[in-house]
Amino acid sequence: MDNGNRPWHHSPLHIFIPNTMYIVTGSTSYKKHLFRGNKRLTILQDTLFEVVGAYNWLLQTWAVFSNHYHFIAKSPENAESLKPMIQRFHSQSARQLNDLDNTSSRNV
Repeated sequence: MDNGNRPWHHSPLHIFIPNTMYIVTGSTSYKKHLFRGNKRLTILQDTLFEVVGAYNWLLQTWAVFSNHYHFIAKSPENAESLKPMIQRFHSQSARQLNDLDNTSSRNV
């Protein structure tokens, strides 16, 4: 399948519409339980709050677990900010977790 005309590389087609609710799910690499315990879950949740707010998305509901997360948020006018927002959330939470565990290059 040629994804050359798609704005998102996953299937099904992702369409970015301003002021629309989006459901987002993500997981750790290989579904490893890297965010076990209150301290690590707090890192994940606080990072989610910070990043979603920085991109002006309106978080409606969320759930964070040791190996995955879900959230529903309303997009701002620039709904295409979803990809950089998720990238920042993943990289920022991974760096914080790796710093906590003194592991410099682990793929989270």
